[in-house]
Amino acid sequence: MDASGKNSVLIADDEESNIIALTHILSPLYTVLAVKDGPDAIDVAEEFQPDVILLDIIMPEMNGYAVINALKGGDLTRDIPVIFITGLSNAGDEEKGLNLGAADYISKPFSPAIVKLRVKNQIDMINQTRLMIEKEAAAQSSRARSEFLSRVSHEMRTPMNAVMGMTALAKAAADADTRNEMLDVISAESRRLLELIDNVLDMSDIEDGKLRLEPAEFGFADMIRELLSRIGPEARAKRQALVADLDPSIPDTLIGDGRRLAQVILHLLSNAVKFTPEQGSIQISAHAREVEGEALAVEIGVADSGVGIAAEQQARLFLPFEQGDGGIDRKHGGAGLGLSISKHIVERMGGGIRVDSEPGKGSTFTFTVRLGLKAPEAHDGGPVSFEGKTALLADDVEINREIVVAMLEDAGMRIDCAENGLEALEMFISDPDLYDVVLMDINMPEMDGVEATKLIRALDAPQGAKVPIIAMTANVLMSEVETYLAAGMSGHIGKPVDFDKLMSLLAKYLAD
Repeated sequence: MDASGKNSVLIADDEESNIIALTHILSPLYTVLAVKDGPDAIDVAEEFQPDVILLDIIMPEMNGYAVINALKGGDLTRDIPVIFITGLSNAGDEEKGLNLGAADYISKPFSPAIVKLRVKNQIDMINQTRLMIEKEAAAQSSRARSEFLSRVSHEMRTPMNAVMGMTALAKAAADADTRNEMLDVISAESRRLLELIDNVLDMSDIEDGKLRLEPAEFGFADMIRELLSRIGPEARAKRQALVADLDPSIPDTLIGDGRRLAQVILHLLSNAVKFTPEQGSIQISAHAREVEGEALAVEIGVADSGVGIAAEQQARLFLPFEQGDGGIDRKHGGAGLGLSISKHIVERMGGGIRVDSEPGKGSTFTFTVRLGLKAPEAHDGGPVSFEGKTALLADDVEINREIVVAMLEDAGMRIDCAENGLEALEMFISDPDLYDVVLMDINMPEMDGVEATKLIRALDAPQGAKVPIIAMTANVLMSEVETYLAAGMSGHIGKPVDFDKLMSLLAKYLAD
């Protein structure tokens, strides 16, 4: 069917008179294309994809049998019905053509009524097939929207029921602790409901072409740390390892819609926590790619060790109103809008998003965005150096150790690494005077950072009492900071570790 909505017919015949006769018969009903040899017939069929091809058998250079064989082998032409036009009367010739895939025959000399009827038969079948496909596509779209509305209704009712129920219970609660617990539930469910409403409104704006980006300066590393802090309690509840790998060459300040970028990253992190079992791992990475003019391409990835996604489901992930696996998503909840919204935001920010996954082997979502670069500011300070200083780094996650080691080595320090608090304690005891500073992760197996710090402070060694011990954690609440300080820690730094903040903190404790 051509752009005007008319069905089209391609005539391939080396006789000018035959082309004129067939064009006269068919042109009042269809758009007619005509060529005089086989190679041209193949080229025109691939370019215009007519609805029906009338193909002469006896042609110079390339006969009709060779042409139909080529057409049936092409991705764009294999499904186009071919009607042979021929003066041959041998039944074997007709059988050969049918075996090669011909849909029908028209014999010469032409009967206008027969030509019209046989072409019409093929056109009618094509149009009926298209109508069935369109109806099925519309039905699938309608089903997807109906299922989506059903999910949204369920997802909205669940937190609303919790809010209403907990509100009634809180009013009746006699003691403050019970009432506060219920208020915490109300607050969490209210945020869940608000997020769902925001997603529905965003999807509506996207479909209406009204979603707008609001570029402004924002702190990239600060944004990542804040998102990890928000997702941290959910990960801790499932004893999952949260790991961050941020390219130190990414500037502290970038220009873009930081709120929308955070929305994408938070959705990917939330999904990773949701679909990763207990004691699994989740890693967010960010790397600077090419610079074009005043824009930096930043590649961000969220990888998990979760349930994974089958190949046939991956194609549906970024469609609106769709979910990758209905059974899995019904178990974990969700309305099926987040990835579609994320895809739109990423594309509006000059990038694209993809997923690499296998069932049972986890998933990695990777996307690229283009962010503006802030004009550099002049400063008097030279490069930071702690030449001759030695640090003891304790962290159970290898990638975290590698990132911090690279930062400390850039500043000229020597570093020893431990994989848990017990190992760090043993290394410190073996040579207490060696270390000028200790960087201690809080959550580690065998012995956590708080317990290791208490034991270092209790050592009968002068350096044990005075060595600066800096807590490293992705989730810093004031109550937790007080616990770290009470255990003998000197200060704390959030994860992912920011180079400038780490250097500033080290300068505070290592100044001669």
